Amino acid sequence: MSSSNDTDTAIIFASSLGGHVRKTAKYIAEKLGCDIFDLKLQTNIDVTAYDRVIFGTGIHAGRPYSKVSNYIADHRADLSSKKTALFICCLYKGERGEQQCQDIAGQFGISDAVFFPDSGEKNEAGVSKDADSFIERMGA
Repeated sequence: MSSSNDTDTAIIFASSLGGHVRKTAKYIAEKLGCDIFDLKLQTNIDVTAYDRVIFGTGIHAGRPYSKVSNYIADHRADLSSKKTALFICCLYKGERGEQQCQDIAGQFGISDAVFFPDSGEKNEAGVSKDADSFIERMGA
């Protein structure tokens, strides 16, 4: 997708046919002015130039998309010195969504994680309103 290396943040995501994760990743990247990589199009992503890497995934059958899981597992050494964050687009709201988010973040070893319910309230761009507070936090 995009790689200019003039930013300290990269977003790496995998999306389904529904496109919620892709739309959310593009929105976050635009607002933060960071590079964005789609694991469906590119799997050889060098993160050494970045201070922070934000991962985006959806959920299928209770599990994060394998492209994201595999990338994190395969690049754990490169990611160990980075600030990492995670956003999940999922069906669940409330406690169930929070628990799913915590479980997946724990699996990935990422402590800074949020979830955006597909059926939640949307902003003017058509993504979860919660994405705006996540962007604010990431931009700080």
